[in-house]
Amino acid sequence: MRVSVFTPSHDPRYLDDAFRSLREQSFTDWEWIVLLNLKAPDWKPPEPDPRVKVNRAPSRLKGVGAVKRAACELAGGEILVELDHDDTLSRGCLAQVVDAFQVRGVVFAYSDFAQINEDGSPNRDRFDPGHGWVYSAGTVDGSEYDRCRSLAPSPHNLGYIWYAPNHVRAFRRSAYEQVGGYNAELEYLDDQELMCRLYLGGEFTQIERCLYFQRVHAKSTQREERINAAIQEQTVVYYQQFIEELALAWAERHGLRRLQLKTPLWLGDPPDDRYEELQIDPADPRIDAAPDSVGLLKADDVLQRMPRRAAFFNECYRVLTHAGLIFTETPSTDGRGGYQDPSATAFYNENSFMYLTQANLHAAVPGLAARLQVSYLNTSFPTQEHADALVPYVTANLLAVKDGPRQGGPLLS
Repeated sequence: MRVSVFTPSHDPRYLDDAFRSLREQSFTDWEWIVLLNLKAPDWKPPEPDPRVKVNRAPSRLKGVGAVKRAACELAGGEILVELDHDDTLSRGCLAQVVDAFQVRGVVFAYSDFAQINEDGSPNRDRFDPGHGWVYSAGTVDGSEYDRCRSLAPSPHNLGYIWYAPNHVRAFRRSAYEQVGGYNAELEYLDDQELMCRLYLGGEFTQIERCLYFQRVHAKSTQREERINAAIQEQTVVYYQQFIEELALAWAERHGLRRLQLKTPLWLGDPPDDRYEELQIDPADPRIDAAPDSVGLLKADDVLQRMPRRAAFFNECYRVLTHAGLIFTETPSTDGRGGYQDPSATAFYNENSFMYLTQANLHAAVPGLAARLQVSYLNTSFPTQEHADALVPYVTANLLAVKDGPRQGGPLLS
């Protein structure tokens, strides 16, 4: 199984370090595709190596998505491994990646990582542990680093670039081609968008070893104010675009049920054949499912007809597996819709979900035992007709927190 490492570069000053890390790999059947952009200075490896192929990107290529796509088109290996031009690999990286792809159905593999400074020394900056990040000190290739533990490949984590698989990132070439490869139109978040499409087609595997060193310096892309601001906004757009499909694919691959809940009085959406439709009694909100057997519950236009709030969410929590999702859309009291329906027996706006997710507020919902985390929370008008009628809806996607890997984001209960 051959590995193609690909590296687009506009600044070759760190490429010697990347080359040395490749030459030290215990797995040797690799090639390295280096694609310099039009304005980058010339570069060649400090020692001749036929596995290194340096190319110049055509002037027509604009944006990182287009350049990565072009680099992958030059690659001939069965596994594609992304190596940023200012980063390096640990010595055992490629061997571990190849082992991961021996498992049938795996389309993507990723690892834990550590940060290094401009001079290659260990960087001690850490992401906020309140958002799920865990670090451990350890020795890698003879030096001490703060190893950052990557988060599990759940739909929620994939939905936001902050929690999505970090480097090393490796994909099975056949799966990459099947989903259409990098989007050449994208200037940033090309990695998140590609990972979401890959996840719909196969398993992601997490290699729990530190295999990658990510360099932090003044010219890092994530430190550019304009790009960073755009990333913060666009990653939420991708979450909205992909989260339902990600959750459905995850549930199907893991043998979990997908349920669409409805009440006897139904004014909401038509049936969705991706879900099992299940009617629920507002007076006795039991769900006909075994504990931990459900990956996704869809409950649009349901919450306002559930007077027993604690009983309903406790039942959702009972049947959901760890990291399973509840998707809800409910008329918000921020507009006319929250109160206009005579059949409504419960009332919600964005702040209502604090009482479901923050432990110190659980007492306001007597009997609530469900441990839930916010995945997404927003208020908007679903259609122009809703806007004209001043009927906003609050969208709340909630995660079931049980025994299992920590999900990214603030855990408030």
